[in-house]
Amino acid sequence: MRTKPIALAALLIAVLALSVSAFAAAPKSATLVVRHQVRGCHAWSLNGGPYVAHQVVRVARGGSLTVTNNDLMAQELVKTGGQAMTMNLVRQSHMGSMPMGMPKGMAMGKAGPYTMSHMGATLAVIFPRAGTYRFKLVDRGDYVEVETKGADNELTLNVVVS
Repeated sequence: MRTKPIALAALLIAVLALSVSAFAAAPKSATLVVRHQVRGCHAWSLNGGPYVAHQVVRVARGGSLTVTNNDLMAQELVKTGGQAMTMNLVRQSHMGSMPMGMPKGMAMGKAGPYTMSHMGATLAVIFPRAGTYRFKLVDRGDYVEVETKGADNELTLNVVVS
């Protein structure tokens, strides 16, 4: 029967194609944008995708992640697990800067060194080693009073570096 060799060859080609795609190089960079929204308060988008509360990012070893805060709140990216990496806060932005003029007592805890404290503030994160890194985004206070509906989203992030 001739159908068996053809079917076997097709199966081998499919397996080979899947194997090659599984080992395809991870991208060297990715971008997250945080925004304000009425339901859930805030969410973030990966590389222009849908805005959601939890993101999984894949980058190559030595690659980077850029996080831009377009939210109406100061936001801080806090590592909750994984190896050492480098964060650099970029205070200048293409959107200009809208400084945080929070009323006294409105801040949500002490802001850390990597708090994106104005709209358009950008944070660059570089991952030198392979592994999984875990983060959360911590709201450090509003600079404009806003009303939202429902519970606030807790933004979490897993970065898988290969």
